[in-house]
Amino acid sequence: ISSYALATSRHMYEHGTTREQLAEIAVAARSWAGLNPDAFMREPLTVEEVLASRMVCDPLTVRDCCLVTDGAGAVVLTRAERARDLKASPVYLLGAGHAHWHRQISQMPDLTTSAATESGQRAYEMARLGPSEIDVLELYDAFTITTLMFLEDLGFCPKGEGGRFVEGGRIAPGGSLPVNTNGGGLSCVHPGMYGIFTVIEAIDQLRGTAGARQVAGAQTAISHGNGGHFSSEITAIWGTAATL
Repeated sequence: ISSYALATSRHMYEHGTTREQLAEIAVAARSWAGLNPDAFMREPLTVEEVLASRMVCDPLTVRDCCLVTDGAGAVVLTRAERARDLKASPVYLLGAGHAHWHRQISQMPDLTTSAATESGQRAYEMARLGPSEIDVLELYDAFTITTLMFLEDLGFCPKGEGGRFVEGGRIAPGGSLPVNTNGGGLSCVHPGMYGIFTVIEAIDQLRGTAGARQVAGAQTAISHGNGGHFSSEITAIWGTAATL
């Protein structure tokens, strides 16, 4: 937690990011979780409640940090031609990229920029898509700062603009960019590692099986996983049959 708090503090210092802006990320995740019957925490949450919650490692409160829960997930991957014969509508892996820059946060050359800048670019090139063509984002939100930095590093807003980008409910239900539509690691589930749930939620959204939290007309989605201290990043881009 202290490593991510360090990155958060640096982002606040360099770019003017505020605790209120980070709190908006936690509130958005909880709003999505309220629409998900499988989420662990579904009670309404406000910015004020995030700011007033127990400080874990300044500037991160307990509501800036992911849950610790039970849980498990799995997916089945097969050939596209085989998938056409299966009961469920197939979702296609259009592109993927991975980048690993360091082990410890002390080796990170810039505390406000992650290897997602590289993994995302590789995935976009493989999928032949760009950020403006992505309908749904599922990001590993171990902390509110990870959501904010991945929005920047994956090209959804300029570096340093993540705080202002999430203001006004932009990533919450009804906002212009649906992010972590199951409630994320902040409010849905986090059994030690969360990455598989970004894939599962992306697939549910593209199949149209996400229930009350369904994003209308979703055709493309990103699942993004994070490991270590912003150390290892992987980006996967998914699409429906209409995107092939």
